[in-house]
Amino acid sequence: MEMTQTPEFDAVVVGAGHNGLTCAGYLACSGLKVLVLERRSAVGGLSTDYEFFPGYHASLPNSPGSLEPKVVADLELAKHGLEFVRPDPSLVVPFPDGRAMVAWRDPEATAREIAKFSERDVRGYGAMFEYLNAFAERLGISIFEPPPSLRELTARLETPADEEAFARVFLGSLKDLLDDWLESEELKSTIAAISVTSNLIGPYAPGSAALLMMRPLSMASSAADAGHDPRKQYLRGSTGLPVGGMGAVTRAMRRAVEARGSVVQVDAGVRAIVTEGKQVRGVELEDGSFIASEIVASNLHPRTTLLDLLDTGVLGDDLEGKMKSLPVRGSAFKMALALDGLPTFAAAPKGLGQAYAGCQFRLAPGLDYMERAYDDAKYGRPSADPIILGLIPSVMDPAMAPAGKHIMSCNIWHAPVTLAQGSWDTERDRFGNRCIDLIAEYMPDLQKPHH
Repeated sequence: MEMTQTPEFDAVVVGAGHNGLTCAGYLACSGLKVLVLERRSAVGGLSTDYEFFPGYHASLPNSPGSLEPKVVADLELAKHGLEFVRPDPSLVVPFPDGRAMVAWRDPEATAREIAKFSERDVRGYGAMFEYLNAFAERLGISIFEPPPSLRELTARLETPADEEAFARVFLGSLKDLLDDWLESEELKSTIAAISVTSNLIGPYAPGSAALLMMRPLSMASSAADAGHDPRKQYLRGSTGLPVGGMGAVTRAMRRAVEARGSVVQVDAGVRAIVTEGKQVRGVELEDGSFIASEIVASNLHPRTTLLDLLDTGVLGDDLEGKMKSLPVRGSAFKMALALDGLPTFAAAPKGLGQAYAGCQFRLAPGLDYMERAYDDAKYGRPSADPIILGLIPSVMDPAMAPAGKHIMSCNIWHAPVTLAQGSWDTERDRFGNRCIDLIAEYMPDLQKPHH
């Protein structure tokens, strides 16, 4: 392996997931020639388009809820083919009593929905998010800059009110924060469902409120140029759904990288990041070839990057030991259903069946429900009553399924990676059928598939 070759690329990015492509896009925008190497035959990572069944397409994530407007603008993704459709309503949260909380794009329509559950909460939910927005402004943290240390962060807490907000948001529980501002359990659960899913945690746990700061910190970091900033919609600030599914986002990112003279290479797995002393020299591919570069960025899991791709000893014993003990606590379960027709929510008013079915839905009807779902997973059991976040993308984008058919894409929590008993080989179908039963409680015409 020759390590003295002249670098053809200024930087190499290992992995073409959405984070790797974003990194490559910004490096290319700065004038560097970048090579992106992807082991699989398609870009996108989690946001790859999957054909779950012949003709039925979806992705692992259902929506680009955390796609920064600044990234879309800076990488000119619209110019490279990214389009959105904007279902209205954008969110439906049904409850066992037959009612539903519905987020419309018109704030006044959403307020009327909240008022069905609590007149007081119409003011309370807006006041709570403005409280979080104001706190994010006072912290002065940009998500586009290196994160501050804890010492630097706490030094920005200038008043007793700042210290109280820090304690409530970063040290307190999601339940306590919501109880402070709201009285409707339905509204609390609608908000909480997005904060207790991407990690293995329940709404009663200290620190569980912190994820509610994602959008306030985003808005404090950059203002959207568009007249309408979806991040300001409290219940569901939806940018819309990408035409072609989430894979369309990363396909546009690839085109943006390549349009700036950089290269994205698929079917190119990286075996090692090659170093000499403490200096990166390039990467070795699985076919044995070497690509020289003094800048290597990785989109892979930190453990994979730092333990599997680097030689032993490069990190130092302390960091290497910490990486080896880094826990793996994933709890997500993916389910895709091929549907013969369009199921409808029992809560949908007459004439709105398709509108309700065409937006995102959350099945998590209470804070206690979410805490019990976490309790099961905490002890290594698949949740008996899991949290389900779903979408039927083929309603707004018929190309995602065969003509006249539909696909339902569900992200489900909590399903612990390591089970106390049994294995996912046997539990997968049992858990999946339980999830179908739960959805059918709200969509009665959804039928369990027969084997």
